[in-house]
Amino acid sequence: MQRLFFATADDLIPVFERVETKRRLVYTLCGLFPSRETSSVSSGADIPTLRRPAPHPSAIACPQYLVTDVGQPIIVRDIPQKSGGVLYAVDQLANPESIIVQPGGAYPPEVLLHGRVGSASSTPFAAQIHRAFASAIGKLFKHVRAFYVGPQAYELWQRGHRLTAAVQSPKEYDLAA
Repeated sequence: MQRLFFATADDLIPVFERVETKRRLVYTLCGLFPSRETSSVSSGADIPTLRRPAPHPSAIACPQYLVTDVGQPIIVRDIPQKSGGVLYAVDQLANPESIIVQPGGAYPPEVLLHGRVGSASSTPFAAQIHRAFASAIGKLFKHVRAFYVGPQAYELWQRGHRLTAAVQSPKEYDLAA
C-alpha cells in the first residue's frame, strides 16, 4: 500500500500535524549505516532533510523514514559485507510495526520530486497509520492522476516547475494536467 504525492515542506507540515494529533510517533532515518546508532525525531516537522534540497535527482533515492509508535524499539539488522565488515540496516524488514514516509522534495533549479507514504507491512498499526497519512493527504492535497499535489507544489507546477520521479526522466513522464 502506498500513496504518492508532490509536496513542499510547508505542504507536509499540516499532514504531520493531523496525524500526530492522534498518535505520538517517531521518524527514524532508513538505510545502511556504519554503526548501530539510529537517527530519530519525534515530529515530522523536525525531519532533518525536509527543508533541504533533494540530495539525489531521483525520488527513489531520496531519504526515507521509518515511522513507528513512541516507545516501539527500532530493530537494527546486521548486514555482513562480502568485502568484510558489517553494515547496519534500518528498514521495515525487521520493523513490521511501521510505515515509510519519503518526503521527496525540490531538486534545483525547478524540479519537484515525488514523495510517498507506504508500507510493506500489513500489521494493524501499519494499516492504521498509513490510513491516517493517506487520509490527511487526501483531504489537504489535490488529486491529479495517480498523485496527490500539495497546495504549494500545485502553485510551483502552475508556474512551470517539473513534477517528476527523476530529473533524467523525459518530460513526457512528468505530471501532466
